[in-house]
Amino acid sequence: MAKSSFTPEQSNLLSRNSIKQLIKKYNDSKGQDKATLSLIIEQLARTPLYFAVEKDSDVKNASSLRFVTLNAGGKKFITIFTGPDDFGKLADTASAVCLSPETYFKILIDNNADAVINPFGSYFLMWPELVRDYMLPFLQETQAFRQQDPMNTIKQ
Repeated sequence: MAKSSFTPEQSNLLSRNSIKQLIKKYNDSKGQDKATLSLIIEQLARTPLYFAVEKDSDVKNASSLRFVTLNAGGKKFITIFTGPDDFGKLADTASAVCLSPETYFKILIDNNADAVINPFGSYFLMWPELVRDYMLPFLQETQAFRQQDPMNTIKQ
């Protein structure tokens, strides 16, 4: 039998689909399923996601992106999506830019920003404390662990 492996993009697609399913499961539990929440955090720390940005944003320069936001309950949320197909009504008015967790965690923390993943379906809210206290440490531990792997046996 031939040995095959996924390309990074195929792995990311599977991970993004997994995130969608985990968010639905977590929401169905009304936020009580802590094991699923842990899995969501783990997947988010490994998976590039799509952001809606204004059409004339410089998508090659993350520091100059102008994110499309939604307002709800007096708060402004940066919109994040598991894929361009999830943009819904924003598809005609925004551009999609895919950012790595390292980049988007930093943007959310530096701007003390709230975010919402897939706001037009089964959604997941991210607030600065969640990113700073749980997601970023998990990402840093994963990166440190990979750096200690001299045989490069750990795959992303």
